[in-house]
Amino acid sequence: MPSISAKDGGTTTYLRELTPALGRLVDLHVCALGKIDDFVPLPNATVHAIEVSLKHLCRMRKGWMALLDEIKPDIVHINCCWMPQCALVQYWTRQKSRKDKSFSPRILLTPHGMLEPWIIGRNYWTKKVPAMLLYQKWAVRNADVVVSTAEEERKHILQLGWNKNVVMLPNGIDSSAIKVKKLWSDAQHLLFMSRLHPKKGLEMLIEAMAATDRLKLVIAGDGELDYVQSLKEKIKALGQDDKIEMVGPVYGEAKWRMIRDADVVVLPSYSENFGLIVAEALASGTPVMTERSMLLRTEHLIPERQRTAASTLWLETSLAATPDSMRNEKDRFMRAVLRRVTDASKTEISVLVVSEPATTMEQG
Repeated sequence: MPSISAKDGGTTTYLRELTPALGRLVDLHVCALGKIDDFVPLPNATVHAIEVSLKHLCRMRKGWMALLDEIKPDIVHINCCWMPQCALVQYWTRQKSRKDKSFSPRILLTPHGMLEPWIIGRNYWTKKVPAMLLYQKWAVRNADVVVSTAEEERKHILQLGWNKNVVMLPNGIDSSAIKVKKLWSDAQHLLFMSRLHPKKGLEMLIEAMAATDRLKLVIAGDGELDYVQSLKEKIKALGQDDKIEMVGPVYGEAKWRMIRDADVVVLPSYSENFGLIVAEALASGTPVMTERSMLLRTEHLIPERQRTAASTLWLETSLAATPDSMRNEKDRFMRAVLRRVTDASKTEISVLVVSEPATTMEQG
């Protein structure tokens, strides 16, 4: 893992959901780059930290090889793309297996949406092309199995042509202890709960909020300090301090209470392979506004008894769209949707599906 700190959002949440059950079945070790003091606790797993800086490759390699000698893993599962450190870990593992015939772990690679078209298209010539030539294409090709968390993601990985052995293994949540909200009010309070990152569409959401009068928005999550500060400055510059509150990361029962208290959960991402917050919100009975494909990826996680408690306001995207065109169309569409949400009662939202035809976003 590149990191298992709280600010890294999705992959950290994925591990926190996975390790309690997986650690009961196998001897589970989790290795991440960075300092162990920054990592979140992972039940039923032994956590290791290795050198993160490329300036100290010898130290990083020595730490990783010592860990392989100690653990002697049957499977090495890489959960990362676009970081040379993760590709190097994979390369060193292959190198050791070639020299030591008694050491032959299978290598799994889970991109977690990092090979989706929007992600690859972002900084394509300046960052992605050099990375593909230097290490990323090699890493995908040399994985024994590539794991996607959604069928659409699996298709996109296969279209790259780098590895044909791609399997779909969706994420999951433990819904047994989730409480379903009992009361709904008019849609006034929106909640964004995810990692704070440019791909999440937060700038667009903040700008759209400036066009509404009645709605309030809570932004819960963490991210890089410079980006978080830029969001705070944008909120202030648009005069939205009284309507938008940034509360930082929220965990445990406080998180579930915040989800239940929201009238609508909003996830306006430009790219999202599997949004756990969508499943968590719907399981709690809170409607969601997000990409149209997101429910198809998460609805299997919602118990039948809870599926009628909430529905989704769709924000349609198109794979043929460029990042700029997606931003322009989604910005316009979100303003329209938020106006609809402002005027709608909870009863109306529970049966309302707002959809923007994908063809309006395609570039002809």
